[in-house]
Amino acid sequence: MTAITAAIANLKGGVGKSTTTVMLADGLAYFYGMHVLVIDLDPQANSSQMLLTEEGVQDASEQGKGGHHLLAQFMAGAPPSAAPFIMPNAVTLEELRIAEEQDERQGWISILPSHPKLRMSELTLEEEWYGKSGTPTTLSEALAKHFRAAFEPLLPLYDVILLDCPPHLSPLARAGLSIADVFLTPTIADSVSTWGTKQFSEWVGRFIAPDLPSRNFILITRFRDTRYSRQIVADLRDIYLKDRWFGPVIPESVHVLNAMDRAAPDSYNTFKGKYGGVRTDVRRLAERFTDFLGQRTGATWQKIRD
Repeated sequence: MTAITAAIANLKGGVGKSTTTVMLADGLAYFYGMHVLVIDLDPQANSSQMLLTEEGVQDASEQGKGGHHLLAQFMAGAPPSAAPFIMPNAVTLEELRIAEEQDERQGWISILPSHPKLRMSELTLEEEWYGKSGTPTTLSEALAKHFRAAFEPLLPLYDVILLDCPPHLSPLARAGLSIADVFLTPTIADSVSTWGTKQFSEWVGRFIAPDLPSRNFILITRFRDTRYSRQIVADLRDIYLKDRWFGPVIPESVHVLNAMDRAAPDSYNTFKGKYGGVRTDVRRLAERFTDFLGQRTGATWQKIRD
C-alpha cells in the first residue's frame, strides 16, 4: 500500500491548519505506528517551526532541505526529486525516539520543511513565468506535475503524507491541492470562518475535486462551548456541509498552545507531557481520521498504543 496524501487546507487563515497537521501527525505515529511525512507548503513555516523549532528550520535551510529548494529545482528545469530536501527526523515524542533507539521503530515523522524564503522563491517564479506569457493556471499545472513526479518514489515509504497548505490559492497552493487524495478542512465555529470554509469547498469542488464531499474531512478547532458556537457547528453538520465526514471538536485550550512549543531541536517530551489535557482529543482525531481513510481505501490500521 502506498501513502495517502491529505491536504490540510482552508481559504481562511488562523483556523489551526498547522496545529492540526502536527496533532494529526503525532496521533497517527503514536497510536497507529504510522510513518508520516509532513510537507509544509506555507511560507509562514508554522508546522515546520512547531516540529523543528525556529533554529531547526534555519538549520534545515542551510543544509539544503526544504520546499524552497524543491521550487528551485523546478525553476532550474532539473529532474524532479523531493528526497534530498526532506529532514528525516521531525519526531518530538519521547516514546517514538526510544523505540527507534532500540531498533523497534513504532511510528515516525519526517518533514519537507518550509522557510520564509519559500515566498520569495515563489514570487520570483511567478514573475519569470508570467513574463513568458504563462498564466497562474498553467504554472499550477506545471508545479503539480513536478510535485507528483518528485513525491512518487516516496509513496511506498510512508503511510500518510500531510500537506500543510497556505491560506490562499496561489499556483503553489493549487499545485498542492491538485496532488491530494483527500482534503482535511479545519475551521472555527464562527461566521467568518464558516464563510471561508464554504468558499473553499465550492472552489475545490469546482476546480480540483468534483467528488469533494466523499474526500473531505472537516475539523472544528479552537472550540468555545457557547450557544453561538454550538449553533454554528450544527449548521455546518446539518446544512452547509452535511455530506462530509466530521472529526472530533477540538477545544480551545492552553494545552494545545503549549504542545506546539518545542524547547529545542534535540528536546523530546512524552505524549502525555506534550499534550496534557487534550491528549484524548488527539487520540480521537487520529481514530476518526483513520476511520475516514479506511472508508475510502478499505485499509485498516491497528492501534499499537493506548
